[in-house]
Amino acid sequence: MKTLNKHLKRLFLLFSFSTGDSSSAIRITRRRRLDRKKQQSERNVFQCFVFGPANAGKSAFMNSFLGRPYLDSYSLTADEQYAVNVVELPGGIKKTLFLLEIPEDRVSKLLSSKESLAPCDIAVFVYHSSDESSWKRATELLMDVAGHGEDTGYEVPCLIVAAKDDLDSFPMAIQNSTRVSQDMGIEAPIPISSKLSDFNNIFRRMVNAAEHPHLSIPETEAGRSRKQYHRLIN
Repeated sequence: MKTLNKHLKRLFLLFSFSTGDSSSAIRITRRRRLDRKKQQSERNVFQCFVFGPANAGKSAFMNSFLGRPYLDSYSLTADEQYAVNVVELPGGIKKTLFLLEIPEDRVSKLLSSKESLAPCDIAVFVYHSSDESSWKRATELLMDVAGHGEDTGYEVPCLIVAAKDDLDSFPMAIQNSTRVSQDMGIEAPIPISSKLSDFNNIFRRMVNAAEHPHLSIPETEAGRSRKQYHRLIN
């Protein structure tokens, strides 16, 4: 959590420096659990954790958020990457979105802390849409994060992003993604292509999910069984 908080503080400083107004970045708001109970968030700043296996397209996704050009070469991300930008919503409303990329080999360490998801408003799981093994690993990460949220009470809205949509999907992609999204009660994977600059309004959709934190909460089989048990005994 110390490393995570260090990155979030750095993001805040970067945003404050770029805008010259720290008050627009941070305001006192309700705890996220209360936001979910009230079924809305009044925050102006949302923090997003970006998960996904290697070569899924996470870095290209992050770079596109900053308006950087697409690079066809691939290099393994060794440390957390972060990005901050303003997302303009319909009606001219502006929200600040912080993205923090969690490398695949850092996920276990992150989830070893009970409060690791406390600062997270929205989690995104990116996978390579033409690689079935990438899809399977992304769903495993989704299950891990969802289970951790259920166990600790820090459940977060989640979206799945099918990156590199300019390539052919792997066989059974639609059937597999439909089954997982329906089983967990979240939206079907959102296809994007950083190479073609086709982002399917993904950043607005991320903010929208964060603004309505009672929706898009994935539910594992264990979590579903636990809820059914509590309903029976209460």
